[in-house]
Amino acid sequence: MALWGLPGEAATVLLAALMSMGGAVGVAASLATAGALTGHDVTVLLPAMYLMGNPVQNVGRCLGTAEVNAKYYPHIITVCVINALLSIWVMQLIV
Repeated sequence: MALWGLPGEAATVLLAALMSMGGAVGVAASLATAGALTGHDVTVLLPAMYLMGNPVQNVGRCLGTAEVNAKYYPHIITVCVINALLSIWVMQLIV
């Protein structure tokens, strides 16, 4: 995570965001309470957590219901991850 100016523990927040936005918020709060992440780190991660937006759940709920061809699932998830990682750089500039 040094590429984005964050400590390595921040990766656990992003991994949790893949599964659940609420889980990512919980992980971020827990790491901040433990002192592994600073307030600045959590602020930088917030947009990434929401842009990543639990794509694993969305595949089943939204894409499956809309009958999107399964071959596009990896592309859709990749776009979510790229947007999230780009948002970290933007937040580093803003904050």
